[in-house]
Amino acid sequence: MSPISAPAEARYARNLRLFTWFRILFNARYYYPVFTILYLDYGLTLEQFAILNVVWALTIVIAEVPSGALADILGRKPLLVLAAALMFIEMGLLVWVPLGSALLFPIFLLNRVCSGLAEAAASGADEALAYDSLKALAREGEWSSLLERTAKALSLAFFFTMITGALVYDPTVIHSLQATLGIETLLPESLIVRLPVILTWIHATALLVVVLSFKEPLVSRPQTLRRSIRQQLALPFHQIKEAARWTLGHRFVLFVIIAALAIDSVARQFVVLASEYYRVVEIPTALFGLIGAAISLMGMLTAKLSKHLVHHRSPISNLFFLSVALVIGLSGVSLTLPYWGVLFALPVFAMMGMVQYLSSFYLNREVDSAFRATVLSFRGLALNLGLGVASLLYTGWIALLKGPLSPSA
Repeated sequence: MSPISAPAEARYARNLRLFTWFRILFNARYYYPVFTILYLDYGLTLEQFAILNVVWALTIVIAEVPSGALADILGRKPLLVLAAALMFIEMGLLVWVPLGSALLFPIFLLNRVCSGLAEAAASGADEALAYDSLKALAREGEWSSLLERTAKALSLAFFFTMITGALVYDPTVIHSLQATLGIETLLPESLIVRLPVILTWIHATALLVVVLSFKEPLVSRPQTLRRSIRQQLALPFHQIKEAARWTLGHRFVLFVIIAALAIDSVARQFVVLASEYYRVVEIPTALFGLIGAAISLMGMLTAKLSKHLVHHRSPISNLFFLSVALVIGLSGVSLTLPYWGVLFALPVFAMMGMVQYLSSFYLNREVDSAFRATVLSFRGLALNLGLGVASLLYTGWIALLKGPLSPSA
């Protein structure tokens, strides 16, 4: 018999459904298939786009671990409410900013900071809340099934948003639809550019409803009310220190984080450059969106495979499997076979979802509730830093291959 009351039990069970909706609304964004060109069509330059991406990445790296510590101290729900509020602001800024205005770059800069802070606030807190809800219900054994269901739902959501986002961004499609519906006044292209952002803003609005509906699981937290202001300000750093000490004392947790770092950093570096690879293997640009949508659906298969691996294979065996699959994929990619080369990209894309699934399963199973969000933020920080290092190595390797520029005659 459950030690919690029936109403609390129902709220905790509801948390599990809300967790899936949180992942969908927060991650599946309509502007992803047109991410780069959307920035340019708003009026930014490529140099400004690059600067904004650096600001976004630095914001996540700086805020990742402190936000995890705050989630363990204050509760998971406040951090998720903050993430949803920041996403609402982030999208709202792009809905209303005038195209091509002098305010464009500063507004986009604020957008990227809000986005980075939202990513950091959500990272770890959502999983910690969901797992602690299962723990309160004495149903921790269902964690792998919840991860699988969420991954499948997110794959379908990505498929829908990738296709929809690309379609609504095309003025020809929108104007043809209006003509079919008998609407004589055609939408201006300045508004069509914003349609993927407007749809994502609707997601952000729904996300606020979701996060406010969460029930905070009962977890032992540091008492802050009777502490001095100085002591309260020091609490997050104390939490990080204790969580780091706990992690270093648990070799398996450390192993999971390092293994995830090693595989994800390599796979993610390829994914960042995927569109360039498609061009090399002669894939028409018009098919990029369809490929992205198909890869999203592949997540349903990798979720099922991941669940099988965590229940029937050892962590070492799973690390070996993921490593071999990644090597095979990258080896095939290196052949740059026209058209067929895209098939070798599939296992590389699959690695990212599988690493997320396996690391989430193992870490939440092993980590103490008092440190759960902080340790999960360690993973997030490790993966972001890993991508940064991989990017630097890639850039250095390209520079080395090109060699010094020959002097002009």
